[in-house]
Amino acid sequence: MINNKKGDITTQQIVLLIILIASFAVVLFFIFRLNLGATTEKEVCHNSVLTRGSNVVPGESIPLNCKTSYLCFTEDGSCEKMSGSFDVKKVTSDTETYDILANEMADCWWMFGEGKVNYLGEELLPKLYCSICSQITFDDSMGQIFEDNKISQNAFYNYLATTEISEGKSYLEYLNGLKNSQAIEETLLTNQSAFGEIDFNKHYSITMGVYSKISVGQWAAAGAGIATLALAVAGVAIPVIIVVAVVGGVGGHFIGTTVIGESGQQYYTPSIIATDDYDLLNCESIKTLA
Repeated sequence: MINNKKGDITTQQIVLLIILIASFAVVLFFIFRLNLGATTEKEVCHNSVLTRGSNVVPGESIPLNCKTSYLCFTEDGSCEKMSGSFDVKKVTSDTETYDILANEMADCWWMFGEGKVNYLGEELLPKLYCSICSQITFDDSMGQIFEDNKISQNAFYNYLATTEISEGKSYLEYLNGLKNSQAIEETLLTNQSAFGEIDFNKHYSITMGVYSKISVGQWAAAGAGIATLALAVAGVAIPVIIVVAVVGGVGGHFIGTTVIGESGQQYYTPSIIATDDYDLLNCESIKTLA
């Protein structure tokens, strides 16, 4: 009787184990069907940033677990310029394109703590430490949507200023505290600079960074071809500085803004920057995985 009872219990355990395995397999199936991988990677990055800046353990001992995403924008789905693994973003209008770019910039800001977290640690050189959140390519078919195969940065930043990321707050306000893009445009014009364009013949990245033990003015002076323009706007809670790429010492084009975050650190906010301009930022290191 005892042996039979033990046998019955073992059989029940086996049946229970099979049910658990089957249930787990069903859950995994739906996870893959819902394509939650990209979201999960962004959450993993965000969590590693928060952990690194928590002061519970030395930040330097915790690596950032952040990966760069690779995006191809296309109207016809071809993405002929791309090779390897990448995410196809098929769009049919300028608004769809702006929306995806805006969300990628907002995700980048969120992943790295929205200016609230000092994730650098202490023992660092006085430099700008950069993170590339996304690499972006536009295929030839995007010319069907945008004239001359270019996106006007002015038009895009107007979209950021007039489109809400949450109730009562625009993308532009979320990223750098500004209510509208006109203030940026006017500051650029005053300094003989311009918004510039996103040229589909170039490769771009959505990049952000944080400064360590250095003022923005000192950093800009150390970097070749960079100028910073202070922007004073009534009603803005945080000071905003416009970063401009200068060619030949005269004029220049917009490549981003910097703000002082709640952490007290100065941040280069998420910006769409051409590969040609990236070296001008003079980044000390890339705080993302390949």
